[in-house]
Amino acid sequence: MGGDPTCDARRSGALAARAVLARAAVILVALAAGTLPALPGRADHTRTFDIAIKDGQVVGRRSARVSKGDAVVLRWTSDRRLELHLHGYDVKATVSPGAPAEMRVQARATGRFPVEVHGPGGSGRGHQTIFHLEVYPD
Repeated sequence: MGGDPTCDARRSGALAARAVLARAAVILVALAAGTLPALPGRADHTRTFDIAIKDGQVVGRRSARVSKGDAVVLRWTSDRRLELHLHGYDVKATVSPGAPAEMRVQARATGRFPVEVHGPGGSGRGHQTIFHLEVYPD
């Protein structure tokens, strides 16, 4: 009727091991080719921060923390016209009353990056840091 149960178990174990190796080989080839889809929970995502400025100063939190790889949107509102500059990413925006502005960056560099008011509008000193974007390794 049946064969040797020990041989059947060995044969079944060998087939399972080959299947695991074959799957691993496919994954390695996909990684090397850059075609492996993003793994769940590891995909880049967009982080949006709404930041209000009153009298040249940020109201509330003066920093935003994100992970490397995140898409970042800094949405600004202000009670007066200001020229803003995100250093390190070299992104500029002009915000005016009734005309919000956005800064969009892909967080590729890690570190702490200041947002400054350039020219008049801040404290009158020319360049005034009002906010920091903090990018951490993932």
